[in-house]
Amino acid sequence: MSKTSSDVRVILEACPPPLGDRDKAYAVLRQSFACYNSFHAVSIPDLQDEGEFQRERARVPNHDFAAYIRELTEKPLSLYKVVVACTQPEMGRWLERAASIGCQDIFIVGGDSSTKTYPKQAMTVATAADLATARGFNCGGIIIPTRRRQFVARPASEDEVDRVVGKIHDHGFKFFSTQILYESEWMCCLLLDLVQRLGAEGCPKIFLTFSPFVVPEDITFAKKVLGVFIPRDVERMLKGARSMREASISSLIGVWERISSFAREIGYPEHQLGVNVEYLDSRNPRSVDASFELAEEFGRLLRKKHD
Repeated sequence: MSKTSSDVRVILEACPPPLGDRDKAYAVLRQSFACYNSFHAVSIPDLQDEGEFQRERARVPNHDFAAYIRELTEKPLSLYKVVVACTQPEMGRWLERAASIGCQDIFIVGGDSSTKTYPKQAMTVATAADLATARGFNCGGIIIPTRRRQFVARPASEDEVDRVVGKIHDHGFKFFSTQILYESEWMCCLLLDLVQRLGAEGCPKIFLTFSPFVVPEDITFAKKVLGVFIPRDVERMLKGARSMREASISSLIGVWERISSFAREIGYPEHQLGVNVEYLDSRNPRSVDASFELAEEFGRLLRKKHD
């Protein structure tokens, strides 16, 4: 088992920039990696602009971006892959490139909507997981805590706990990251369900995902495009704060404290709960720096608890 899925607690998620902004984004990242070093690993998402963001944008492929990140840091790397966007031969070649840069852990992502029709030759989560596992990769997935039957605003055909347990039992998933979190209740409910279904010894590694907002547009993008659930009182507080960045970072640390405290109370293994910090805009140095700052803070916070 690799470090990412078993040992690390804090991951910095670095997003591949648009091709037109590559030089600027790379310069910002080079400076950020030189300044911050307390987080434990780096993950690279597979952004599908046409499907996920409903826009056309040429973007640096995540394996190429990961190769650049490898030049900046020796920290463990994990990659995301949207498997419904590729065929089996394409997935095989992608896995070869991932292995060539020392990546052993991959997050397998399915379709963003059950109502969409995908090409017949497109891979499923199950077939992609089988292929990756056969080549020695550790596989993980995505958790959306609000995708619950009880959450009327976002009804689901299948409860999220059933989906997670199925991926663990049927496809050998070892770890998960969550959708961006700005409140704790739904994630706490999901953790409790997992403990009850799997027992403490069967609980997977879960990285709670946080992303600090620096401008009001970040909130709009997170809600309308990414489907992030942000309580109204939290949104009002962030928009009224003297510094949205500072208020956001403080709020997210509070969410972590509430979830991790609840996890301890119900017996969710402490080492199986980690943090994944991402930024929303690779072109905005303030957004990138805020995420590095938050990842650095989490790295110090969790190290202090175990020193």
